[in-house]
Amino acid sequence: MRGPVARAVAEERAERVFFPAGEYRHPPTGTVQLRVVRGGSSYAEIDLGSGLRRVFTRPGDLLLSLPDYPTLFRIEEPRELTMVTVSREQALRLTGAAGGSLDALAILTDRPMRDPLLAELCRRLEDEPSHNPVVREWAYGILFASLVRLAGRVGARHQSPVLTQERFNEVLAAIDANIGERLSIAHLADVSGLPRRSFTAAFRGMTGLPVHQFVLRRRAEKAAELIARSDIPLAEVAHLAGFAHQAHMNRVVTRLKGRSPGRLRLEARKSGPPPAGDL
Repeated sequence: MRGPVARAVAEERAERVFFPAGEYRHPPTGTVQLRVVRGGSSYAEIDLGSGLRRVFTRPGDLLLSLPDYPTLFRIEEPRELTMVTVSREQALRLTGAAGGSLDALAILTDRPMRDPLLAELCRRLEDEPSHNPVVREWAYGILFASLVRLAGRVGARHQSPVLTQERFNEVLAAIDANIGERLSIAHLADVSGLPRRSFTAAFRGMTGLPVHQFVLRRRAEKAAELIARSDIPLAEVAHLAGFAHQAHMNRVVTRLKGRSPGRLRLEARKSGPPPAGDL
């Protein structure tokens, strides 16, 4: 244990840094840098390695950058930071001991984050530095364990919910079976077996459309089928296909099919009567 602990003294530091308003570009440092905003609140353009973002930063915000990525800060107001810097080798060791990796921490470089415990730990490392190598090892170990925990929590939130093909087919059947009724997202989410928010995200990921827009397209398909294969009045077609009224159906069908309902019916009649036994 004495070897790693001895190295820790030289491989970490926490210091106060002040930046006037302006632009700051930094090449890759080869270190992990964790910044805590101590003073100054305003909008800023920040790139921590995951692309430029315009964000509002305030005291308590945490900004993480990793060894191999340049950083860019354009700040509109002065900033006072606590800067915690840890060598790549030490960071690799501490994240590994916490069951994580530096690559897994990349999800935290997207934008500023908030974690009161982690921010307070960084402040303590600056305000009350310990010269005891065992205490420093313990403190920085907790810091990286907290980062690993936070990355796991953020990653879980960002994971795409899964809507299987079987479940999607069941949702599609529920839509078609109730196309003429008021369809609730809550009911479709129940059919999918997912919470409502997860369902809407998974549905959009699978179809490329929000649920509402997808249902409108299915209603337009149903209306076009009824128009072409029956003599049902258009106002009744609108009702059967789930539209609020005929004018709504006319707008949607014309937009999606490129022809009005009247034109679709005229073309269908020119091609011959509907097959016997159909609608």
